[in-house]
Amino acid sequence: MMQYDHIKSMITNRHLLLLFLILGGLAGTCIFTFAGVSMAMAFYMLPVFLLVIMVLLSSPISCFFLLYIVSYLVMGFGRYITFPLPVGVILDLLILFNFLSLALHFIRGNPLGKVYFNTFLLISILWMLYCMLEIVNPMSTFANWITTVRSIGMHIVLFQLLVFISLDNIPKLCLFFKVWGILVLVGALKAIGQKYIGLDRFESAWLYTFGAHTHVIYSGIRYFSFFSDAANFGCHMGLAVVVFTILAIYEEQAKRRFLYIVVVAFAAYGLMISGTRAAIAVPFAGFAFFIILVKEWKWVIFGLSLLIMAFAFFNLTTIGNSSSDIRRMRTAFSFSKDASFNVRLENQKKMRTFMGDHPFGIGLGGSKHANEGDAIHGIATDSSFVFIWVETGIFGLISYIILCLTILGYGTYYVLFRLKDRRVKSIAMASTAGLAGIMVAGYANEVLHQMPTGQTVYILMGVIMLSPYLDKKLSDGSETL
Repeated sequence: MMQYDHIKSMITNRHLLLLFLILGGLAGTCIFTFAGVSMAMAFYMLPVFLLVIMVLLSSPISCFFLLYIVSYLVMGFGRYITFPLPVGVILDLLILFNFLSLALHFIRGNPLGKVYFNTFLLISILWMLYCMLEIVNPMSTFANWITTVRSIGMHIVLFQLLVFISLDNIPKLCLFFKVWGILVLVGALKAIGQKYIGLDRFESAWLYTFGAHTHVIYSGIRYFSFFSDAANFGCHMGLAVVVFTILAIYEEQAKRRFLYIVVVAFAAYGLMISGTRAAIAVPFAGFAFFIILVKEWKWVIFGLSLLIMAFAFFNLTTIGNSSSDIRRMRTAFSFSKDASFNVRLENQKKMRTFMGDHPFGIGLGGSKHANEGDAIHGIATDSSFVFIWVETGIFGLISYIILCLTILGYGTYYVLFRLKDRRVKSIAMASTAGLAGIMVAGYANEVLHQMPTGQTVYILMGVIMLSPYLDKKLSDGSETL
């Protein structure tokens, strides 16, 4: 017995780790020899994968940012690799993983943010239920419904809940904007690389096949970064310009303000080279809404002056016409001469001829999977609101517009009358103005439900509804900056 205890005392954790490494190395060598390189690499990466899973399960905020980063990058990676699952399913699994991490965190006795039930969340739930009931639409199929209902119906609720629980204090919110800002920078730099360095073979293959009709135009190439398309990229950059400009105005920390200013500069250039004319509506509408929200006359005068000068530059001058990017942006102010805009109006006229017979729409997914002979076949929706109208009908469109106006109404009310803390008010103001801008662009382009713009919109909605509770915490002294 004494000899056994002596041997046991000699074997330490370091010895066990060394033994496991030796056995693992031998096992990996055998797998490499008999099963090939890919199986051996999978074996060697398994411990790292399990370690990452353990870290994520123990840190809900890390899970949340993983979800957002994946939603931001997954469409770009899809050009290079074939995923084993559809992109939407990957996102759904990560959402489920987030809630699993939160559940484990709660079981271990750790504090979590609260779910604040409010009118907008209730409206979002009703909208989700309406979308789910579209499964009984006789024109819909289960396959089409299941591919669409998650992104336009379920995610708007799930992301709000995750914001309430995961981004429940100011430092976490600031971290979100930092992560988003870095992703915007990466996206803009990728597009700049496409313009000045060139497209890689995978991007070229996409551009000259799927994207040829809309991305190779008379003025050149519309650059798309790692987004699904140039419209999604350009409008997202416009959203970033609005949000980070307002955050920079009110930010007191020099390093963070510098980051926001850099993000604005690169996002503005990204917007321009996207060639998306509707994207220019985002900063115009967003900053106009900001002027309504701000109570300081210096910013009202400054903002109005900038808007007037920008409008005059694009609409009343020919300055910069040597640049194809500026020339294309300038055409956004001449709707009657815009061929693509007129085509969209004609498409909407065609839709009206049959939409009167479908008050509940043609079913979720119907416009994207139309067969030859269907009324919608060959007619592009080309707009988030038109898309909602066609797939969910006039009742769905009215419900969706109410949802959009409600969040803008709450944001306006909170900023003007309820919020007291300067930091919380600036975040709510930036989020509200950004949403106002992207919703205007949503009429001209189908961007409100595309990754990552849709996920960003849903997060900003949650941030607005979270703001009064954070403000109350700060006023009560239960939380500090």
